[in-house]
Amino acid sequence: MSPDHERAPLDLPCVWMSAGVISYRLCDREYECESCPLDQALRGGSKASVPEAAAVPAAPFSEDPVGRYLSTLGAGCTLHIDRPHSVEGLWLESEPSGTLRVGLDDYTLRLLQPVADVVLPKVGTWLPHGAPCAWIHRGRLAIVLHCPVAGEVVEVHPCPVLAPPATGEGAGERWWFRLNPHETLGTAGGLRRNEALLDWFLGRVRAVHASANAAMRPATTGALGPSLADGGMPSDNLEMVLGRERFEALVGTLFPL
Repeated sequence: MSPDHERAPLDLPCVWMSAGVISYRLCDREYECESCPLDQALRGGSKASVPEAAAVPAAPFSEDPVGRYLSTLGAGCTLHIDRPHSVEGLWLESEPSGTLRVGLDDYTLRLLQPVADVVLPKVGTWLPHGAPCAWIHRGRLAIVLHCPVAGEVVEVHPCPVLAPPATGEGAGERWWFRLNPHETLGTAGGLRRNEALLDWFLGRVRAVHASANAAMRPATTGALGPSLADGGMPSDNLEMVLGRERFEALVGTLFPL
């Protein structure tokens, strides 16, 4: 029997746990959510059964290094399922004044750590739908984000947060800039809401899982990938775990041109 068949099933965090919808659950289906009764029940349940946002707690220790790492990676992040998201992870929150607050999804930001800087548009800039609106500087990468709604920039955060909160920290002011929209959220194309948002998030989790599994469980040897000298958890810098080539390939998947 090959080493692959002898391995125990991965202790993966349920995607609904990573999204903050449930407090703790492991996935026993290798992220084949289509056949999962829990996934079907939550998608078919009432809106009240799914909280608008919830912090993800740190998961209990797992013997499986990949599952343990993925659980730790998502700890403290929040998926705002009450807000539409762009394909790149920018969320939009309507305000009573009619303006929109724009920020980046916690989990997406966690995957890019450490972020050196973010360049935001100037106040008064008019942004067409899909125009570049922010640049994330991370190592040798400059990642461009595109505006999900046409509008005029009316305010830019003086000190934008460049990292998601650690477990137990408050969410705080996590928006990056405000827009006076020139189109409604209902007519703006390309936004993920409701089931489409959950599918988008699941795609991100699956992409990270595949990359981490390939790096930490090489198929030819079954040996573990990069870890601390004392045998502890791999680095929270995802590039250090995946290697430059896999990490940049993952970034290309998360931020399609």
